[in-house]
Amino acid sequence: MSRKETQDVALLETDGIFDIQIDSEGDILTKDFFDTSLLMSVFCERRALASEMPASHLRRGWIGNTVTEGFEIGSKLWLWYQARLNSDTLNGITTAIRNALAWLVEGEFVVSYDVETIFNNNGAFVQITIVRSNSKVEKRLFELWQKTGRL
Repeated sequence: MSRKETQDVALLETDGIFDIQIDSEGDILTKDFFDTSLLMSVFCERRALASEMPASHLRRGWIGNTVTEGFEIGSKLWLWYQARLNSDTLNGITTAIRNALAWLVEGEFVVSYDVETIFNNNGAFVQITIVRSNSKVEKRLFELWQKTGRL
């Protein structure tokens, strides 16, 4: 099975806001990783099922998911924002993010990935470890939310 080569948009983060990097000739800079894909997969909202959110007007979801039938990007992480912190909540967050990243393996962009949720006095975080076909392992840590009493 051959793995796909990847080039992702290079992002610049300033105070939690991400912007696309442009080179001196006006071209979009790229790099060999999945930062944009990870951000979109984890932080875009996937529409909830009726069993998860009975009121249809509260099911949310990213409008871009209406374009391609059978493919949705994003996670259902938003369903856990009001939950109390316990093992079920952490397991639910982990599952939501794992489901959101499954397309990376299915599309043969990565060999495997792992998701670890972390909660401490500063807030909730997710660490994503990506294993690529060239045996390269890369990790990214994202803050899910600061400790505000919501979790």
